[in-house]
Amino acid sequence: MQQNNVIPKWLGYLGLIPFIVSSVLAWIPELNQIALQSLTIYAAVIITFIGGVHWGQAMQTTTHTNEPYIRNQFIFSIAPSLVAWFAVVFVQPYALLIMAGCFVLFWYIEKTIFNKTLHNWYARLRNHLTLVATTFIIIGWLSTL
Repeated sequence: MQQNNVIPKWLGYLGLIPFIVSSVLAWIPELNQIALQSLTIYAAVIITFIGGVHWGQAMQTTTHTNEPYIRNQFIFSIAPSLVAWFAVVFVQPYALLIMAGCFVLFWYIEKTIFNKTLHNWYARLRNHLTLVATTFIIIGWLSTL
């Protein structure tokens, strides 16, 4: 599986580009609003993607020896998209802070609860992606102060 994780790693790192670009553009007064909107929406999309990973993992489980684990993974899989939707629609201008918190919270939940079904390379990749995405979300949010 070591060779097969090169493409997901590259795609994961390329997926950081909108975080970085939007955060930098947020510091340009003429682009601030569109950049913050871009950053918020992209963060919501990626948080939803994280939930999708868990939906897929739960569906791949062929054994019913740990049904509570699988049930909880299905439940967790929809939480990111619901929280992201709520933040985007109802909690402006704090949506970015909620998104940053979600990235860290969901990373922690993956590390402590749902690590049994995730590949080691994915967990390491999530460490890097979460750190960079969260950092740039905060950088973007700081432009609002």
